[in-house]
Formats: sequence, C-alpha cells, structure tokens
Amino acid sequence: MPLRKSKTTKAKDAVTDPLKNQVSDRTDDLMAALDAAKEALARASAAAASKGAELGKEASKAADKLMPERARQRRREAARRRNRRLLAGTAALAALGVLASRLTGSRTGKDDGGWDRVPDPASTPAASAEVTQLHGNGAGDPARTPPS
Repeated sequence: MPLRKSKTTKAKDAVTDPLKNQVSDRTDDLMAALDAAKEALARASAAAASKGAELGKEASKAADKLMPERARQRRREAARRRNRRLLAGTAALAALGVLASRLTGSRTGKDDGGWDRVPDPASTPAASAEVTQLHGNGAGDPARTPPS
C-alpha cells in the first residue's frame, strides 16, 4: 500500500511549493539582470578606455605646448629607452649567433670543444728565415741617390 500524506504535510506542501517556485523565478530574474549589468559595464569600460586614450593624447599635446622643455626631455627619454631596447636586442642576437657558431663549428678530430686555431705567421720558421732584397745595394734608386 502506498504511503499516504498526512493533512499537515499536504498543507505544508501547498504553501511551500508556490514559494519555492517564486524564489527560483526571482533568482533566475536576478541572474539575468546581473549578466546584463556585467555586459553593460564591460561595454562602458571599453568605451571609456578608448575615450580616455584620446583624452590622454590631447592632454599630452596641450602639456607639450605649455612646457616645451619637458616635452623635449620626455622625447629624449623615449629615444633612450628605444635605443637601449635596440642595443639589448642586438647583443642578444649576437650572443645567439656566437652560440650557434660554437655549437655547429667544424671539428677536426680533436675533442677540445673549441674552434680550430690558426698558427701565428711569425712563429713559423719559414717566414722568418727568408728575406727578399728589393734593391741592389740597399741605397735605393741610383738616379735619386746623391753623389758621394
């Protein structure tokens, strides 16, 4: 036999069911309103940011006209920052190139991990032993040599 509800349970359900429905309806309405408010706030902040950037540029131009020395200083600092970034990038690129050449350098059977060394021309015995004489008697051109 199925369970039967008492009169008090039926009365309580009759009162609470519509209240539950009302609360869930209100909650749904509030969530929809909250979502709409978030979207409106996002649109407003985006619009204000673009207008703020335009106002910032106009204010900067006006300040440059009023204080030309400060504007010149600001431009110099910007140029210094730009040059510093360019120099840092160039140094990093050069270091990367050196690293790549070290890693892909030619190996000649030696396992020293470095580049091949070119010998000094002064340290070779053949270069220092031979001397070629350019003039006959070492005095130079006979036509230009004064008589003795």
